[in-house]
Amino acid sequence: MKSMTGYGQTTIDLADCQASIEISSVNKKGLEVVLQAPKEWQAFERTAQNLIRQKVERGRIRINLCVDSSLNQKSNHLWNEHAMDGELDNLEKYCQSRNIPFVKSAELVERLANSCRQESHLPALQSAEEKLIDGVSDALENLISMRKEEGSLLKQDISNRIGIVISLVEQIKHASEGVAEEWKNRLLKRLKESGLELDASDDRVLKEFTIFADKSDISEEITRISSHFDQFQECLSSDKPTGRKLEFILQELGREFNTLGSKSVRPICSELAINAKVELEKIREQVLNIE
Repeated sequence: MKSMTGYGQTTIDLADCQASIEISSVNKKGLEVVLQAPKEWQAFERTAQNLIRQKVERGRIRINLCVDSSLNQKSNHLWNEHAMDGELDNLEKYCQSRNIPFVKSAELVERLANSCRQESHLPALQSAEEKLIDGVSDALENLISMRKEEGSLLKQDISNRIGIVISLVEQIKHASEGVAEEWKNRLLKRLKESGLELDASDDRVLKEFTIFADKSDISEEITRISSHFDQFQECLSSDKPTGRKLEFILQELGREFNTLGSKSVRPICSELAINAKVELEKIREQVLNIE
């Protein structure tokens, strides 16, 4: 079992620079991969997406490729002197053609230098792609390792909480025993006190008793709840992504507990059902983090 949140990082050495690769993931129903990288490497996004899809099924994955500017500082300050000379000449000719006074100054040279600064000296994607793939793969393994570690903690917490719900169901079963017979005795007592000549063998009494017994019977709900518990435990033990299936099972459990609560005629049963639903909600919040 893996969580959908995690983080992985690594660095790679390229020609004249060093690149840092960070991969982070957060919850999402499907899979989304976003790449943030220098414009020279934007075409790497499809390759990165394919690498992620091979190992991850759910979550919003953000890949950040960042070049260490301190190692590339020299190249960042290189100016294209030939272009600067051409720009100065063109500017001077333009001013002369418009009768505009032209004075060369350090400030003017600096402005032209900034406009003529050589483009980034990042290596071309074609030459750097192999190392980028290796770096993303390493960072991805770190992220997956963290997701597994957090997933293990989530599994333990969910297992503990589902154990609490199972215990509450057993208490509900015991608390609901003999409800129909108890109601029948009360009905006969009220009939006797009212002076009506009706006994337990009367068809009208039997009909009322049957209707009540059917409405208050929670055996079917208990059976379905037990089946859902078995499916839930099976998912927790699986190595495959089970987040969506767990969400569905919890949804079905919630419906069964709603029905069970509406059938409960003893206050203790209703209270136990509410406590179970509270625990289910806590489990649901944890399951939303599972891949």
